[in-house]
Amino acid sequence: MTQETQESEGFDSECAIVLIGIGKTQFFLYRGDEYINQLLLKDGDFPTPVRCLNYNSIIDVRLGLGEVVNVSQYWGIHPDIVARLRDADDLIETDE
Repeated sequence: MTQETQESEGFDSECAIVLIGIGKTQFFLYRGDEYINQLLLKDGDFPTPVRCLNYNSIIDVRLGLGEVVNVSQYWGIHPDIVARLRDADDLIETDE
């Protein structure tokens, strides 16, 4: 992805980790696979902030990020991990 593409997709190049949220109940690791182990640990060391692009449905994800986006190819992130990021003020959420 180019920086122009990233900016048009609703996030900037400063966030090494980007999540996709669907209905604010399902979350997927869209960018930052190399940090997944640390992200899952309670005291892991990973770059912050983490950006979460929230969509109402999978249809909205495809409209916003393109038809080729298939969330089944991304790591699922447990909602409690996202809640932990929120509580630590390490999460920037945007509603797309």
